[in-house]
Amino acid sequence: MRGGRWLAAVAAVGSISTGVAIAGSGTSETTAVTGKFDVHAVGKANKRQCDANHVRVKARFEGDQTSSDERLTGQLEIKATSVVSRESGYGRSKGTFVLRRTYTPGAVFRGEFVAVLEPDGGGEGFLTGESQGKHPVHLLANFNFDKTSHRHFSGEFGTDTQMDSPYSEEDQDPAILTDACFDKHGHGHGHGHGHGGGHH
Repeated sequence: MRGGRWLAAVAAVGSISTGVAIAGSGTSETTAVTGKFDVHAVGKANKRQCDANHVRVKARFEGDQTSSDERLTGQLEIKATSVVSRESGYGRSKGTFVLRRTYTPGAVFRGEFVAVLEPDGGGEGFLTGESQGKHPVHLLANFNFDKTSHRHFSGEFGTDTQMDSPYSEEDQDPAILTDACFDKHGHGHGHGHGHGGGHH
């Protein structure tokens, strides 16, 4: 069910840069990360039929997230809009997320996601996020999730424990934190402005 390599194109582009001279000063990071999240629906979902065969659902979720990197551990809030086929059970979802420290109301990360939904209530997709502060780091992550009970979901990013593969978990559905070569507007070019930190 799992195992889509969403970052294959990114890896291919990255391999082209091998041997290219690197200019500029300063240090930055590109670090592989993994994490798990557990969320439940909050309030009443807004559900309506949007055509003869599909239903659109808007819902909000709250829960906890843990990670191999403490910058990605905290309280998770998700707002999602999903469109699901009433015939096949497949669909799509997109939305936003906010990650907060357990001891402060301020956002640590904000981001967006897209996902393909499966008939069993699970799905997988890709997310991007950015830390809040003077020296932001960017999160790019493949993720998957399953419906564990009514209105309750658990998932993971940077790995795929359900994937039947000879690869190690670290090689499956990768996720990274990076501040390398982003300009001040967050675009992926120019010299790095990172703080040079790695795992804490």
